[in-house]
Amino acid sequence: MKLKKLVIATLAASLMASGAARAADLSWMGYSYAEESAKPSVEKIIKGFEAKTGKTVEPIASSFGDMQKNLLLRARSKTLPSIAQISERWLPSLSKLPGLVDYNTVLGKEYLEKTYAPEALAMGQIDGKQLAIPLMSGSIGMVANQAVLDKAGIKDLPKTIEEFKTDLELIRDKVPNSVPYAMATKNNSDILVDFLTWEYVFGAHVIDPQGKVVVDSDASKKALAFLVDLMKNRLVAPEIGRPDARRLVGQNAAAFYLDAPQSRAFLRSFSGQGKAFDVNVKPMQVPSLKAGDTPVSIQWAHLIIAFAQSNPPTKEDANMMFAEYLGDDAVETQFPVEQSALPGTISARANPVVADDVYLTAWAKNNTHPLRNEVGIWSNGGELTDILAQEVQAALLAQKSPEEAIASMGERMKASMTKAGYAQ
Repeated sequence: MKLKKLVIATLAASLMASGAARAADLSWMGYSYAEESAKPSVEKIIKGFEAKTGKTVEPIASSFGDMQKNLLLRARSKTLPSIAQISERWLPSLSKLPGLVDYNTVLGKEYLEKTYAPEALAMGQIDGKQLAIPLMSGSIGMVANQAVLDKAGIKDLPKTIEEFKTDLELIRDKVPNSVPYAMATKNNSDILVDFLTWEYVFGAHVIDPQGKVVVDSDASKKALAFLVDLMKNRLVAPEIGRPDARRLVGQNAAAFYLDAPQSRAFLRSFSGQGKAFDVNVKPMQVPSLKAGDTPVSIQWAHLIIAFAQSNPPTKEDANMMFAEYLGDDAVETQFPVEQSALPGTISARANPVVADDVYLTAWAKNNTHPLRNEVGIWSNGGELTDILAQEVQAALLAQKSPEEAIASMGERMKASMTKAGYAQ
């Protein structure tokens, strides 16, 4: 009798353990799930998918700054998620991860081209393969805080860098304890985007399409000298990353910063005012070197990559079902809009929820020709980003002159690109 009870108890424990250990049908790893303002939107997507398909999803949070590193570490330990959210500029460096799915072979090229906006779909293509699909897209441009401009007595948004600097000086002098321009001065990936933007404004480039480093130019030196001058005159501040900039602007302690269209969602959160803060959020053109220049912005998107759950992967795999679900109007008119970004799909962009959104319309109007991130697209993009950020910081902190920093940046980048197989 005792033996029978022991067997029953053991079987029960075993069943409980196997139930507890039973994995979800797929795992989603993303940085939006790690962001307080975006997490509820991700949870809404997961609930919608689970209700529609009966499949279960395990969400895994990873901060934006750690996402690439975490994916590479998981590749080594063979614990890659079923599906992951990435920035468009990481795709080249992640394109060699084992088991990465080519969506053309599973969902079909014709379906993808009918579903997604062409410029958004193109951000996920490498060597003829569709290695990622867009969750949302847009550009990185400049945002102004109208409340701070009003305090400084500024009536019009600046169009040129001369007007921009004049406005920054007014804000410094008339709005106590403010950072006029919350430029990224820490976090290497944030510094990269901000410096690239001003490089493009001054007509400079870092690496050409063939992989040749071209950063050591007079235009680059002028761009960095401009930023050093802003620091010297207390118009920007040290130790500010993108999250810090959002917080400063949301708390009316900064007037300008660079961000993706998600800016509105972040500022709603950091202000504590929700949608009531929208009146202060003004998408604008990045100030040009001279009047009439084409305004500068940088390509931006959240992409979805997937790792094969079967060999070969099929549309019936749970993660492929999830990837396809992410292109449904139920998601594309919800998640991007809640995050103040453009949907990746054609039908969602035509939906009145998006087409009639004043903020998104203004964003598109002010950022008409986004340029590619010239640094993040290379397989050694992480190393290049670190080199660029280190040299920019050295100049901003007066450890090197702009000329010295640019020359050092060029030599170090050439060595990195040579090592990566690109002739200099």
